[in-house]
Amino acid sequence: MQKQVDRLHKNAGRAWTRPASRSLLREIKKNGIAYLFILPAMVGIFAVILVPLVQAIVISFKRYYILDILREDPPFVGLANYAAILSDPQFWYSLKITIWFTFACVALTMLFGLLIAILLDQDFPGNNIVAVSVLVPWVIPRVASSILWKWIYDDQFGILNYILSKIGLKSFASFPWLARAGSAFWAVIIVVVWQSVPFVAVSLLAGLKTIPNEVYEAAEIDGAGFWQKTTLISIPMLRNLITILIVMSTIWDFKVFDQMFVMTEGGPAGSTMVLGIYTWMMAFGRLQMGLASALAMIMFVLVMIVTAIYLKLLMRETTEATP
Repeated sequence: MQKQVDRLHKNAGRAWTRPASRSLLREIKKNGIAYLFILPAMVGIFAVILVPLVQAIVISFKRYYILDILREDPPFVGLANYAAILSDPQFWYSLKITIWFTFACVALTMLFGLLIAILLDQDFPGNNIVAVSVLVPWVIPRVASSILWKWIYDDQFGILNYILSKIGLKSFASFPWLARAGSAFWAVIIVVVWQSVPFVAVSLLAGLKTIPNEVYEAAEIDGAGFWQKTTLISIPMLRNLITILIVMSTIWDFKVFDQMFVMTEGGPAGSTMVLGIYTWMMAFGRLQMGLASALAMIMFVLVMIVTAIYLKLLMRETTEATP
C-alpha cells in the first residue's frame, strides 16, 4: 500500500513538473532573442546593485576600517555596529533632520507641481514654451545645479543678495544664506524642490489630459467654476497618481545627498546633517566602513518599507483600473 502511495506521489510530481519545465523550455525557445537582449541589463544590475549590496551587508557585521583593506579578514562583530548606530544620538538627530527635510520637500514639491500642471493644462499662448521651460531644472545634473545655486546664495557675490539689496532690502546685502542654520536648511529645500517639481508637474499634467472633457462640460452646465472643477473633479480623479508621486518623492528626498553635500556638507553646526551626509562622514570622515555600512543598511530598510508601500499602492491602482 505504501509503495502505491509513493508511486502516486511520484507520478503527481512528474505531472506537475514535466509540463512546467516543458512550458519554460518552450518559452525560452520562443523568446530566446528577447532574453539575449535583456541579458546585458541583468548582468549590469547584478554587478552594479546586487554585488555592492551583498558586500555592504557583509561589511556591516565586521569591524571594518578603510585602513583594514590590506587585512584579509576584519573581525566579525555581529550586531555591534547596528547597536552602536542605534545608540548614537547623532543618528537620531540626523533622522529627525531627514524626516523634517523630506516632509518639507515633498509638501512643497506636490503643491507647486500641482499648480504648474493645472496651469499648463490651460490653453494660452506660449503654452508649449512654458512646458519646455519647466523641464529645464529636471535635465540639469544635481551637482551642477547645486554649484549654480551655491553661487546664487553667495553672501558677497551672489545674485540673490544683489537683487534683494536693489529692491530696498539692504539688510540682505551680504546675508550668509548657507552659513546660518535656519536659512541653510531652507535654502537647500528650495534647490531640491526646484529640481523635483518638473517631474511631478509633467506626471500630473499627463494625468489631467486623461480626464474626459465631457466631465468638465457637465460640471459647467451645473454652474461649476474653475475652482469647483479643480477641487471636485481634477484633484479627486488624480488621487491615486498623487499618492504614488508622494511616495516616490519621499523615497528620493529621504536619501538626498548631492545637493546637501555640495552646498553645506551637513553644516552649519549640523543643521543639514541628513542621513546621507552622516553616512558619508562615517565612511570617509571617520574611516569606519563597518558602521557606515550598518547605517546604510538601516537607511535601505527604511527606504524599502516606503517602496513596499509604493508597490502596494501601485498594485491597488492597477487592480481598480482593471474592468
